[in-house]
Amino acid sequence: MPAHKPARIRRTLAAVIAGLLTVAALLLASSTDAHGATTTPVYSGTGWKAETGAGIYSLSPDPYVVVFANATARTKLRSYFTGPAAQVTTTVGVPITVSTTLDTTPITTCPTRHRIIVHYTYRPMGTKGMSQTRPCHSTADGSAWSAHISLDTEYWTTSAWFSTNPTVNDGYRKDTATHELGHALGLDHPNTDLNKNGIVASGECVKSTAGREPVMCSTNRGPAATADAGRFTTEYDLPGLRQLHTNYYLRQT
Repeated sequence: MPAHKPARIRRTLAAVIAGLLTVAALLLASSTDAHGATTTPVYSGTGWKAETGAGIYSLSPDPYVVVFANATARTKLRSYFTGPAAQVTTTVGVPITVSTTLDTTPITTCPTRHRIIVHYTYRPMGTKGMSQTRPCHSTADGSAWSAHISLDTEYWTTSAWFSTNPTVNDGYRKDTATHELGHALGLDHPNTDLNKNGIVASGECVKSTAGREPVMCSTNRGPAATADAGRFTTEYDLPGLRQLHTNYYLRQT
């Protein structure tokens, strides 16, 4: 009967909509696992970015070790790497040991697997105040393989290089060491065009409600609170490292 036709149409539309919602729910479920983690690799997120330009797409679960190019580098710099190494070990699940070993592998040669060599070098990039990391990647699976980290000696040999406040000055040194370790493990600069002016500027990075920017921000994130200096941020850097770790398994399938 004509009087019942609108009702049938409504029921038909309701069934179609319900079906579409079911399909959408299935698609969403297929993109995440039971813990909410992605089931396909992810190479960038809020406040972090994988160093895909260096061929790094993931972070292996196998242990990494930080070593030093010479005794001076070990004496000057070892303490700056123990904190972030322990942080990655604990919160990401990738063991990093800061050893006392010396390794003279030339900076133009990739170190052996999962060895990160730290150098104490005057202007390693030929530019005042710039440090450098030369990351290497696994050609088999795109994971972080090894690296050379060169920290500019000027931070220590020039009085108050970053700040006349000794605590702030040393905080910048800690941040630099952590920043370069992040590159060795596969993180790139996460700078982004926040003001939509078509330019990604130095220091243009997201900031958390607590006022923290990623330690991977280029050229630096500015003065960090004393408790945050030399630490990967819980809001940005650590989620990025955890995703790179997850990517390692996802890329095996």
